[in-house]
Amino acid sequence: MNIKEYQIKIHLPKELEPLMDIAYNLWWSWNTDAKALFESISPAVWEKSAHSPIEVLSSLSEADIERLKSDTVFLSRLRHVKEALNEYMTMPKWYSSKYSDMKDFLVGYFSFEYGIHESLPLYSGGLGILSGDHCKSASDMGIPFVAVGLLYRNGYFHQYTNSDGWQQESYGYNQFYSMPLKPALNDKGEEVYVTVPMKGRQMKVKVWKLQVGGIHIVLMDTDLPENTAEDRDITSRLYAGDTDMRIRQEVLLGIGGVRALAACGLTPTVFHLNEGHPAFVGFERFNQMVRSGANVRVAMETVKKSTLFTTHTPVPAGFDVFSEEQIRTYIAPIFEGMSFNINQIMAVGRSNLFDEKENFSMAIAGIRMSSYRNGVSMLHGEVSRNMFQYMWSQSLPSYVPIEHVTNGVHLQTYMSSDFKRVMYQYLSESWHKNPHNFRIWEKVNDIPSAVIWDTKRLLREKLINFARKELKASLVKKGASAAELLEAENVLRPDVLTIGFARRFATYKRALLLFSDENRLKRILLNPDKPVQIVIAGKAHPRDNEGKELIKKIIQIARKPEFRRHIVFLEDYDIEVAKYLTSGADIWLNNPRRPMEASGTSGMKAAVNATLNLSILDGWWVEGFNGENGWAIGAGEDYSDNAYQDYVESHDLYNKLENEIVPLYYAKNRNSMPEEWISMMKSALSTIPAFFNTARMLIEYTDNYYAPLHNLHKAFSEEKNCSDYFAWFDRVTAHWDGVSVYNTGIDAGGFVMSEKVSSKASVNTNGLDIADIAVYTVVEYDGESGKLTDPKFIPMIPGEKAADGSVTYTASFTLARAGKLKTAFAVVPSNPFVVHMFELNRVKWS
Repeated sequence: MNIKEYQIKIHLPKELEPLMDIAYNLWWSWNTDAKALFESISPAVWEKSAHSPIEVLSSLSEADIERLKSDTVFLSRLRHVKEALNEYMTMPKWYSSKYSDMKDFLVGYFSFEYGIHESLPLYSGGLGILSGDHCKSASDMGIPFVAVGLLYRNGYFHQYTNSDGWQQESYGYNQFYSMPLKPALNDKGEEVYVTVPMKGRQMKVKVWKLQVGGIHIVLMDTDLPENTAEDRDITSRLYAGDTDMRIRQEVLLGIGGVRALAACGLTPTVFHLNEGHPAFVGFERFNQMVRSGANVRVAMETVKKSTLFTTHTPVPAGFDVFSEEQIRTYIAPIFEGMSFNINQIMAVGRSNLFDEKENFSMAIAGIRMSSYRNGVSMLHGEVSRNMFQYMWSQSLPSYVPIEHVTNGVHLQTYMSSDFKRVMYQYLSESWHKNPHNFRIWEKVNDIPSAVIWDTKRLLREKLINFARKELKASLVKKGASAAELLEAENVLRPDVLTIGFARRFATYKRALLLFSDENRLKRILLNPDKPVQIVIAGKAHPRDNEGKELIKKIIQIARKPEFRRHIVFLEDYDIEVAKYLTSGADIWLNNPRRPMEASGTSGMKAAVNATLNLSILDGWWVEGFNGENGWAIGAGEDYSDNAYQDYVESHDLYNKLENEIVPLYYAKNRNSMPEEWISMMKSALSTIPAFFNTARMLIEYTDNYYAPLHNLHKAFSEEKNCSDYFAWFDRVTAHWDGVSVYNTGIDAGGFVMSEKVSSKASVNTNGLDIADIAVYTVVEYDGESGKLTDPKFIPMIPGEKAADGSVTYTASFTLARAGKLKTAFAVVPSNPFVVHMFELNRVKWS
C-alpha cells in the first residue's frame, strides 16, 4: 500500500493571526492569561491535548473561526495577551543592564532532555525539568543563550499499572506538526540538515527550533526516510535501550549538536554541558579546530577555556561509561585522517590516563575538557569534590576545583495561578520580574492569614478533584466495577491534612519509609479527630524492577480497606501532575538516603505554593531549612548501615508527624485557622522562593562562569596570549620538580587573639620567574591535629630574588580567634589562564 501524507497548515484570518505568534512561543506556558485564552477556545481539546495551543488551533472549523472573529471579548483578550508577549520580548532585562559591553557573547547549553510543558514530552524527570527552567530564566534575564537537545519521536514512557499494581509502560507518538516546532533555517532561508558519522555511514539529521521566550532550543531529529532503521531509532525514546543506543544518542547530542549550531550560523563563546551526556561536544569542537589548522594543544586548551561542566550525580555508578570497542566504533571515526590512536582518545575519559583497561567515563571526559565544574547544591559540591579528589591528589578536599550552584525553579511556571493573584495583590505587579530580590518577598508577611489559608484550601480542593478524576480514569481502563468507580468519588477529603510525595522510584529515595510500620501509619492517618491523607506519584525506570516493586507495594497498601480513602497513587507522573501535587499538598515529603539527593527541586515548587517541606537534610534542603519554614528528618547524619538508618529516620518521621505536624495543623483558632501553621507557611513562602529560583541561579551561572569563560576564551584566542601561556606551562613543567619551600615560620608577640602576626617562607624557584608561581600561608583554626580541612589561603608577597635563586615571601594576618592555630605553606603555579590554584595538580607543601 502506497500511503502518502500531506501536512495541512493552520490558516487564520488577520484578526486571529496573533494566536499563531503566541502558540509558537512557549512563553505562553508560564503566562496565566495566555493559557486561559487558548483554553477558552475549546476546553475539551485543551484538556485532551495535554494543553497544547497548536492542537487547539488545528481543531478549529470554519464556523469556530467565524465565531472567534465576531467575539469582541475574545479579541480584546487576544490583544491583551499579544501586547504582553510583545512587552516581554522588548523590555530591558537583567543581562543588558549588567553586561552591555560584553560583545559577541553566546552560551551554548547542551542537555539530554527538556521539560518545558506537559504537551511537549521531551523529558523524563528532574534533569529535564531543570533544563527547561534554565531556558525559561535565560529568556527572562535576557541572556544570549541557545540550548541543544534531541527531538524524540516517542519521548519518555507513559505509565499505567496492572491489576496487581505492577508498572507497565507505553509510548506515545509525537506528531511534530502538532508541536510548536519550526524547521531551523540557514542564512539562505533553507532548512538545516547536518550529517554525523555512525558506524561507517553518514547519518542525516534534521534540525528544528523551539522558541522559549527570547531564546531557542535547537533539536535534532534522525527519524528521516534517508536513514537506516537503526539510525532513525536514535531519536525515538528517551532513556531506553542498551549502552549502544545511549552512546549513539550522546554522539548525536555532542557531535551533531556542535554541527547543528554551526549550520544555523550560531557560534557560542561558552559551552555549558549539563551532565556527562553531552561530553562529546568537546571532541567535536577539538576536531573542527584541528581540521581548520589549529595546533592540537591550542585546540584542546581552547575547548577547556570555554567549557563549564555541571554534574548532577552523587555516585560514580550514575555516570555513563563506555567500552573501548564502543569508543572505537562511534567516536574514533570523527578523527579519521588524524594521527590519534585509540588510547589517546580513551585517555580523555579515564581517571588513570595510562590504564589501558579502564573504560571511558563521560563525566571524567566532561571534567577533563572544562575549566569550570559545578555540583547543584552546596552539599553536592562537597560530595563531588570528595568523589573526584583522586584527579587532584595534591589538593585539599575542600579545594578540589569543583564548585556549586544550587538549583532553583522557574517561579512563574510552578506557582499556581491562585497564588500568583495573591502575589500581584500584596507584593507587587512586577514581583515576577525580579524574583531574586529578597526585599520583595519580605512583604509576604503582610498577606492576611485568611488569604493564605483560603488559597491553600482552594488548591487542596483542586488536587483532590484532580486525583479523583485521574483515579476514576485509571479504574475505567482496568475494567473496574461500578462500586469501585463510586468509591473513587469519595477518596480524600478537602479538609484533611494532605501529604504529597512524588519522585522517581529509585531505591535510594526510600518511597516505603513512610509505610514501613503500617500500624503506626494507620494510627496517624485514621485518627478520627486529626486525620491525614497521602497522595503519591512517580515512575520507575522500565528496567528498574526494584523501583517497580516499591510502586506495587504502595498500591497494594493503598487498596486495603482501611487505607482506601486515605492513600491515592496517581499514575503517569508528569509536569501537570506535579503542579497539582506541589500546590495542593500541605506537606511535601522527601526522604532520600543522604547524601544521594544531589539537589532535588520538587520541594522548591511546593514552597512556592506555601506547602511545607518535611525532608531529610539532603540536597537543597540543607540550605533551605531554617527551623521555621518546614521540618527536618534527622539532623543531617550519615550512616554506614542502611537498615539502621531506615529504622532511625522512619521513627523520627512518624514522631514528627504524630507529635508536631498533625497537632499543629489542627490547632485552629476561633476563626477555624491554624495561626502557627499559617505562620510557617508565610515563612516558607518568604524565604524559599526568594533564593531557590532559577533567576538567582542564572545570575550565579553568568557572574561566576559564563562571563568569566567568555572573557577567558576571548583573551586566549589572541595569539600572543596563547603562545605566552604554553611557554609558561612548558617552563613550569620543566622546572617544577626542583621547586621547594623552606625556612617557614610565624612571627608573633604572644599568639593572642586579635594580634597581627607575620609569616615568612623561603622558596627555591629553580629558575622560574616570580610571576610564574604564587605562594600562600595556609591558616586554619581548631580541628583535627595534623590535618587541614577547609583553611584560608593568605597570599604572600615576594621580596627580591637572591643570588642563589631563592626568594623570601612574607605575609601578615590577624589572629581571628582563640584556640588551636594550624599553619602550612604552599607554592602553586600561577597564570591568568589557570582559573583555580589546584587546577594543574602541582603543589609544593611545607
